[in-house]
Amino acid sequence: MENFELNISIPPKRKNNWFPKGNIPFNKDIPMKDWMDGRKIKKVIKCLKLGRIKGNERLAGANRKMIVGIKDGKLIAFRSALDAEKYIRCLGIKISRRNINSVCNGKVGKFKFGKYEYNYIRRKAGGYRWFFASDVEKYKDLVEK
Repeated sequence: MENFELNISIPPKRKNNWFPKGNIPFNKDIPMKDWMDGRKIKKVIKCLKLGRIKGNERLAGANRKMIVGIKDGKLIAFRSALDAEKYIRCLGIKISRRNINSVCNGKVGKFKFGKYEYNYIRRKAGGYRWFFASDVEKYKDLVEK
């Protein structure tokens, strides 16, 4: 009977789903074409090009809109609700961008008093009336001239 040597490479143990320090990946210094299928390479390159051109819509700030705040007839323009929040907080007024966005979008709020429930549309946040900059007709008459 012949003796056979069994050669099994044991993968390194992970701690908290991380490889230990000094671990060398299997594809280090090996060209992609040697360890990946040609169709897969084309797909990866295509996705990389798309991601670099279009960007990721889920990242913060990708969907920001210009916002206008009006108080006492004076108009203040901001690049986004986040910028508006930071500015208003510097003035000492507690406000959040979520409240600013709810005013701009005309969200319906609910107010419960005992067993009764009332619906209302929020008009102000932090003492300011908020609008999207593209809705000029809505706030044109509120601004001093």
